[in-house]
Amino acid sequence: MDRKPIRFDSHGTRCAAWFFECDLPGKRPCIVLAHGLAGIKEMRIDAYAERFAAAGNHALAFDYRHFGESEGAPRQLLDIAKQHQDWHSAIKFARSQPNIDPELIVLWGSSLSGGHVIAVADQDRSVAAVISQVPHMLGLTSGLAGGLFSGTRLTLHAIADVFASLIGAAATFLGW
Repeated sequence: MDRKPIRFDSHGTRCAAWFFECDLPGKRPCIVLAHGLAGIKEMRIDAYAERFAAAGNHALAFDYRHFGESEGAPRQLLDIAKQHQDWHSAIKFARSQPNIDPELIVLWGSSLSGGHVIAVADQDRSVAAVISQVPHMLGLTSGLAGGLFSGTRLTLHAIADVFASLIGAAATFLGW
């Protein structure tokens, strides 16, 4: 398997990426990967991409605009909408490659990007699959995932903790 540095356009800005080509002939699936909060591809995302390529898939690991080797100013800008655009641009790029089956695009994300891949796949229903590790989702939604009673209880404890910190008191205890 080869790792090739490439660049693709995302709304007028070049995103840096690595393309991992598997050794099998014909059109193959492609797993598109990006890191979570402030992560860049050099932070060992290649370990995942290499495993996917060794298993007979192509892989495209990329950096969001404003991060890593990608273009974009200011640097280190976290913009969820732009990152979702970058995902769509990466998918479009992957689908345009002659050795990739455009119907077999899989998204991989962890933490913040784990939440991104769920949202992006919801917007692009032609994505074949999603691999989402410990996804960071909308805080309110995550808080209510355990039910209204649990979400209300957590919210009240959070408010109590903020109030306690303002008056110099100790944090409240959730009892679990």
